[in-house]
Amino acid sequence: INPSKEVKASQPFLFSVTSLTPDTQKWSVEYLGSYAEKVSSPFGYNGLGQQFSIKGYLGNQFTLYANNSLGFPNDGGSVSSAQQVEVIRDVIGGKESNGFRLGIGLGGKRDYSDVPALFSRITTSVETSFWRLSGNVVFEKAFKSNRDAIDLTTSIGFQYRIFNNLFAGFEALGEDLEGFWEEDEAEGGAKVLIGP
Repeated sequence: INPSKEVKASQPFLFSVTSLTPDTQKWSVEYLGSYAEKVSSPFGYNGLGQQFSIKGYLGNQFTLYANNSLGFPNDGGSVSSAQQVEVIRDVIGGKESNGFRLGIGLGGKRDYSDVPALFSRITTSVETSFWRLSGNVVFEKAFKSNRDAIDLTTSIGFQYRIFNNLFAGFEALGEDLEGFWEEDEAEGGAKVLIGP
């Protein structure tokens, strides 16, 4: 393994957002397609989902992340869409990929049910040439009366290099975690996902 030849992934995890650095790929355009039944947001979309996203390093430790998604429901109903945009700035580290980074971000989104929201994110990561660990805490305020005052979502991901740019690891995501201590959680209680 030659770490100097390493190509850093612009988004190594599915749910844990990481900031970019000057020595990573500057801009990336990504496509994600999915099909699901009986799934709960944010784990996916009930039907055929198509997502296009762009992520780029803006300089001075700022990262831009934006996506647009289209959802084709299983029941043959009308197509829906969701959008999200956010800017993250590293406040500790962030001048190179390896090492510890801590960032804060602000963003806005509109989900498939046409509910707008504002959110803030705390992101942290530790990377070496052989492994990476990343985590997020997101506080979201949805602008709809039947939603929680503030939603809390957390994620953590770990990867270990097996060979060249082949990594193995896991990621865990928790949504509406306030449901563990609030009896009147508006969206059905806490949800947790762990996977490879």
